[in-house]
Amino acid sequence: MIPFRALSTATKLTVPPAASIQILSRTYTQKAGKSLEQETLSLLEDTIAKEKSRTTTESVQRYQKIHQEGDLYHPQDLNDSRYRESLRARRGKPVTPTQDPFEVLDLNPLHEYKNYKLLSQFVSDMGKILPREQTGLSAKNQRKLAKAIKRARAIGLMSSTNNHSNFTL
Repeated sequence: MIPFRALSTATKLTVPPAASIQILSRTYTQKAGKSLEQETLSLLEDTIAKEKSRTTTESVQRYQKIHQEGDLYHPQDLNDSRYRESLRARRGKPVTPTQDPFEVLDLNPLHEYKNYKLLSQFVSDMGKILPREQTGLSAKNQRKLAKAIKRARAIGLMSSTNNHSNFTL
């Protein structure tokens, strides 16, 4: 029986797939019979073929807009370079909520100053209070939220320099 460690170290080689198959075939002919060698090589060939097909399909889905049957589209929508530019423009911009979460839940942010886990969602990694554009709060609730965060910092429930949302009390 072939130890698992020998198989795992042989598959981590940084050589082209054909060369790795040759290395594996040399390794296993010394250790095992022909049937095991052939099974291993066929398994590796299948894996390599799947990886090659997966990378092409992933790249196609990544860059091209997918149109469904019955969709209306403009001829400019078929331009892949324009679609890639629009993806680049959206990259890095967080998706803002369309509704104020405190209004939806009927909560007063000022009364939530002891709930540091909730407040940490509205603080950046460096400890800054996120602006309204990113939080999606109304102006009134944003002011209340800022006051609640400042209260939590004053009490010592939250850090003012970074966001540690994994505190335990």
